[in-house]
Amino acid sequence: MNVLVLYQSRNGHTRAAAEGIAEAARRLNHEAVVQSVSQVRAADIERADAIFIGTWVQGYILFGVKPAGATLWAPALPSLKGKAVGVFCTYAFSPRGSLHALGAMLEARGATVLGQHAFHRRRPQHGAEPFVQRILQEI
Repeated sequence: MNVLVLYQSRNGHTRAAAEGIAEAARRLNHEAVVQSVSQVRAADIERADAIFIGTWVQGYILFGVKPAGATLWAPALPSLKGKAVGVFCTYAFSPRGSLHALGAMLEARGATVLGQHAFHRRRPQHGAEPFVQRILQEI
């Protein structure tokens, strides 16, 4: 299976999570490519059998928590129509509704969101393998 892992990262935590997802896919004998959301092309999306898309969480603990920058880049993504997607984020305090919000933005682009995972920024690869396994088993 061809796996595409897209990310937006500010300090490298989300990129590390993306790399962990790709490594987990490779350990499960799949091809995996990691790219920034700003570099993805329609051909990259079309080649992928599964896509993981993530960003970091921006905001405060009690209010304003959101998937950072996603309102700008998610609508600009090539069509995700019919694509199986796993949504992820990295956070410092709490992901709150960020995963749901990002998932809704990706569904608006045609994605079929199969699952989500929040990675703490201090352990950005913890839990990657079961997350990847869960998503890929759904396809």
